[in-house]
Amino acid sequence: MFVLGYHRAIRWNVDLEAAREVCDELDDNWYISSMMAPKPGHRLRILPKVEARGHRYVQLRYLSQLVTVGTLFAVPLSGLARVDLAAGNHRLLFKAASWREGLAGVIIGIALLYVVTFLINVIFGRMFCGWGCPVGFLNRLCDVSELKPGKQMPAWQRLRDRAGPMGHSFMLVFPSVLWWTSFEAFYSGDLVTLSVAWGVTGLGVFSIYALGKWSRWRFCMTTCPIGLYYSFVAPNEQFGIFFREGTEDQQEDACLHCNACIAVCPVDLDPMDLVAEATPRGGIAIEAPGQNHCLKCGDCIQACEMMISNTAARRGIDEVPLKFGLFQGAQRELRGGVGDAEM
Repeated sequence: MFVLGYHRAIRWNVDLEAAREVCDELDDNWYISSMMAPKPGHRLRILPKVEARGHRYVQLRYLSQLVTVGTLFAVPLSGLARVDLAAGNHRLLFKAASWREGLAGVIIGIALLYVVTFLINVIFGRMFCGWGCPVGFLNRLCDVSELKPGKQMPAWQRLRDRAGPMGHSFMLVFPSVLWWTSFEAFYSGDLVTLSVAWGVTGLGVFSIYALGKWSRWRFCMTTCPIGLYYSFVAPNEQFGIFFREGTEDQQEDACLHCNACIAVCPVDLDPMDLVAEATPRGGIAIEAPGQNHCLKCGDCIQACEMMISNTAARRGIDEVPLKFGLFQGAQRELRGGVGDAEM
C-alpha cells in the first residue's frame, strides 16, 4: 500500500524518506486517502496527533473563551445590566433600576457585544468564529471528547475530555440566564422560581450540547446566521491563512503535499487555496471563495507545523508553508512565484 505514497511523493517532488515519515506519523491509509478528497472522519484521525503535541494556539483559545464567558458572567453579576424576571431586582449601571431601564441596559449590552464581534470580523474576517465564539469552542470540545484516549492518559484527563462539552454548555447557558434573573433565584426562591430557573437552564444546556454533539461544524458551515452573515460582509482578503509552496530560496518545495491541513479543517476548506470557490456548503451559506468561509482557527497551521517538524531532520527543510497573518502578497503562491493571478 505504501507504494502509492511513493508515487505521490515522486509526483510532487517530495523526498521519499520524508513521505515515509509522513505515513509513519499518521498511517499508510491516511496518506493514500489524502490523494482523494479527505472525509470528515479524517479530522478526528489527525487531531489526536496535533493535540498531543501542545501548541500556542491551544492556550490562546482557552484565553479567548475565558474573555467571552467571563463577559457573559460579569455583566449581570456586577449589576451593569440585568432584568430580574423572578424577583424584580433589575439593575443598570450597578444601581437599582426599573424593568424598562434594566431591559434597555440588556439590549444595549447585547448590541455592544455584537458591535465588538462585528469589528473583529470586519478587520480579520471570521476570526471571532474560530477563536471567541463559544459555540465553535463547544464543537472543538465535542471533537476532543470523541478521541480515543492514550493508554498513559490519567483518569482525570479522560473525565475532563468526556465532560468538557457538557461543562462548557453549562458555562454558556447559565450566565446567559443570569441576564434575565438574579443568582438568588437558583438557590433561595420558592419552588416555582427554583423549578423555572433550573428548568430553563437545563433545557438550554441540553439544547446547546445537542447542537455541538450532533450538528458540530455543519452548523457553522450551513446554518449559523451570524457567521454566514460575516462570510458575506467581512471577507478580509489580506489577513488569515496563506500558502507558500516553495522554500524562501525557491529551490525546493517546503510543502509536503500531505493534505493534513485539508483533513483537519473543521469547515471543509483547502487552506492551500482559499481563493478558489469553497465546496458547496448547503443550508443558507453563500457561494464564495474559501477565504470568506475560513474561521481563521489555525488548526491547519498546527497540522502543518507538526508534519514539517516531523520531517525536518530528514529533509533538511523546516520552513512551514502555511502561515497566519497578513498575506504580504497573494494568498497562494506556488514555487517559482506563481500566485493567484496565474492560477
